Amino acid sequence: MPKHIKIYALILMIIILINAAMYRHLENQSSEKYNDLYSLYKQKNDSAFVYLVKHASETVPLADTLMAISESMENEDPAKIRQLIDKAKIQAEEIDDQLSTFIEFSDTYLNNAVPKHFINNTAMTTDEQLDMFILAREARIRGSLYDISYAYWKSNPKTIDIKTRETLRSLALELYELNKTVTSFKDNDAAHMFYLTENYKALMLGNLKPHLERLKKIQDHFQDINKSKKEIDT
Repeated sequence: MPKHIKIYALILMIIILINAAMYRHLENQSSEKYNDLYSLYKQKNDSAFVYLVKHASETVPLADTLMAISESMENEDPAKIRQLIDKAKIQAEEIDDQLSTFIEFSDTYLNNAVPKHFINNTAMTTDEQLDMFILAREARIRGSLYDISYAYWKSNPKTIDIKTRETLRSLALELYELNKTVTSFKDNDAAHMFYLTENYKALMLGNLKPHLERLKKIQDHFQDINKSKKEIDT
C-alpha cells in the first residue's frame, strides 16, 4: 500500500475516533441532562400531589346541599329550590375537577416510567391511572344536576319526584363517605407523604375507585329510570 494512502487511512481513523469520542461525550451529557430534568419533573409532580391533597376541598358542603334538596318540602318555594340546585352545580364542578386532578397527579415513576396516555391536556403513566381518569369523568355529578335542573324547570307544578330525591340522597351519603377518605389523606404529615409519594399515590387511586364506582352506579341507575320514563311518555 502506498505510503500516502496509509497516512490518509491513519488520519481517517483518527477523525473517526475523535467523532466517536465527541458523540459519546455529548450522549453522556444529554443523558445526564435528561436524568436531571426527569428527576426535577418527578419532584415537581410529587410536590403538586402532596399540595393538592393537603389543600383538598371537603365534599361535605356538596353533600349537604344535595341532602337539602332531597329533603325539601313538596310546597317549597321554587326560587329556593332553584338556588339550591344552582349552588349544587357549582359545588359539584369543583369536586368533579378535584377528583380528576387527584388522579392526574397520581403518576408513578417506578422503573423510570414516562407518560404513555394522553387525554386532552392530561398525561398519565399507567393503564390504571387512565382507567381511573375515565371512571372519574363517568362519575361526575354535575351532569346529573344539570338534568335535574332542566327537569325541575320544565315541571308544572314545580316538583322533585321521589326517584330524584332518592338519587340525591344516595349521592349525598356517598359524598359523606368520600369526605372521610379524602380527610384521612389530608391528616397525614406532608413531609412523610412527600417521602413516600409513590405509596400514597397508589393508595389514593385504590381508595377513590370504590367511591367513583358507586357514584357512577347511582347516576347510571338514575339515567336508566329517566330513559324508561321518557319512553313511556312518548
